[in-house]
Amino acid sequence: MLPFAVMTPPVLAQSVTWRNLATFYGDNTEFFTPFRVGETILGAQVQSFFDIGLSERTAVRAGVFGDQRFGSDEFFDPVKPIISFRYQTAATLAVLGTLETENRHGYLEPLEVTTLEFTRPIEYGGQLVQRHRSWDLDVFLDWQGLNTPKSREIFNYGMVFRGRPVSALTLEVQMHGLHHGGQLFNAGVPVSNNKVSAIGARLSHRLPLLGNSSVAGFYVSSKGFIDPTLPASLPDRGHGVYLRASAEPAGYLEVFSIYWAGRDFHTDEGDPSYNSLGSDDTFYRSRRRYFELGAIRRTRVDGRVWLDTEFRLHRVDNEKSQALFDSKWEYSYRIVVRAPFDFAIRRPQPTD
Repeated sequence: MLPFAVMTPPVLAQSVTWRNLATFYGDNTEFFTPFRVGETILGAQVQSFFDIGLSERTAVRAGVFGDQRFGSDEFFDPVKPIISFRYQTAATLAVLGTLETENRHGYLEPLEVTTLEFTRPIEYGGQLVQRHRSWDLDVFLDWQGLNTPKSREIFNYGMVFRGRPVSALTLEVQMHGLHHGGQLFNAGVPVSNNKVSAIGARLSHRLPLLGNSSVAGFYVSSKGFIDPTLPASLPDRGHGVYLRASAEPAGYLEVFSIYWAGRDFHTDEGDPSYNSLGSDDTFYRSRRRYFELGAIRRTRVDGRVWLDTEFRLHRVDNEKSQALFDSKWEYSYRIVVRAPFDFAIRRPQPTD
C-alpha cells in the first residue's frame, strides 16, 4: 500500500504515529489499438492513517484513502478505509486488512498492468511478505467483491518468489489468479477464472559506461477467461516469452526495452497490449508481437519527496499509429510525485 512503510522496523509498545502520503499523478496512454482503448489518468490521492504499535511486533493501522480525479465532479471518489492488523519482524510481515501493494507486488506487466498503481492502490485481504538475504516472497489474497444475488464474488490472489543463488542472478516465479464465483448465489452466470504464471531469471551487474544493467527472460502462460459470454471456440490456454533489458548510464536514468512474443495469451488484470483477444471481444489475433522502448527517471526532489517521470514508445504488431505520422509506433508518458509526511503522536514506551 505505502511504499515508504513497507517492511519498516517493528514499532515499540504503545507508540502512535500519524502517517500520510500525498500522490500526484498523470499517466497518458491515449492511443488506440485493437487490444486496448486510449486513456488519460490525471489526479491526486491521499492516504492518511494512524500506525498504533501494540507491542514490539504487532500494530494496528486505521485511517482513510481518497482519490480526486481531476475534472471529476466528486470531491473524493472513491473514499476507502485503511484498516489492518500487522505482525512484523525484521524479515517477516503478515497483514490482515489493507494490503501492501508497492509496485503491484512486483508483477510483470502481463500479470498486472502498471496503471493499477493509480486505479487500485488499496486492496483488502491477507498477505505474507518475507525478505531475506537470498530469497523474497509475497503471497496475498485480495477480496474485491461480495457474492450477492446480482453479482459473483470477486477476488484475486497471487505469489511472487525470488531466489538469489548468487548476487548477480535472480530466479523468479510469479503466479496471479482472478476468480469470479461464490457458493451463495450464482447471479445467473457461471464461475470463471483467469490464471497467469511466469517463470524466469534476471542477470544484474554494473558495467562500464552503462552503469547498473540487467537482462531478464520469462516464460509466461495463461488459462481461462473471466467473461463467460466469450465463444467456446476461443483457445483456453496461451503462452508467451517476455524479455527485458535495461541500463542506467551515469546513474542518471534507466533506459529499457521489452520484447513480447505470444500466442493465444490472455490476461484480465494485466496490460491488454499482450493479449490475443481484442478490447471489444470481437477481434482476435492468435500470434502477437509487442515491443516497448522507454526511459525512467527517479529524482529525490527534497527530503522524502520523489519525482518519477517516464516516457515510452510502443509497437503493437504492425499496427499503424495515428499519433506519430502513420508510423508503427505509439507513445505514452507518466509523471508522479510522492510526498510522505509523518507525525509522532506518542513516543514508543519501553516494554518490561
